[in-house]
Amino acid sequence: MEPNSHTKLFLEVSALLTGFSKTELKATGMLETYYNTILKNTDKQDIDYFFLDVHVLLNDKSKKNIEAALASQFMAASAYNGLAKNIIILWYTGNWGNDVVSSASYIQGLMWNAAHTHPPGAKQPGYGSWAERPLTVKNS
Repeated sequence: MEPNSHTKLFLEVSALLTGFSKTELKATGMLETYYNTILKNTDKQDIDYFFLDVHVLLNDKSKKNIEAALASQFMAASAYNGLAKNIIILWYTGNWGNDVVSSASYIQGLMWNAAHTHPPGAKQPGYGSWAERPLTVKNS
């Protein structure tokens, strides 16, 4: 498997791990930055095995529930030194470990979209938005 194919696999597995579409992830403008972040901060052997196994999983026509297979094979803390969990955290918070990747990663964190809000100090909702009622959560 060629290294440049890892970027495509990174996008595909990121969509599965985060629940956001590939288009939504690309729209953040963070794909290349996040891919380079995992390359810089993860053991090459873990990355190679991770992407090899992701490739096999995504191309296995017998798997009917890819999300379940992904959860059972990739989400254990010991699997690839926690790479799948770190990818989720990276996309949602813009952090790698205790470090913010960049100011853009903070602003583009998926946690803001998931919470239907904006990052404090950035992406303000616009003049007069305060006049609209906030999103309410119904208790079931």
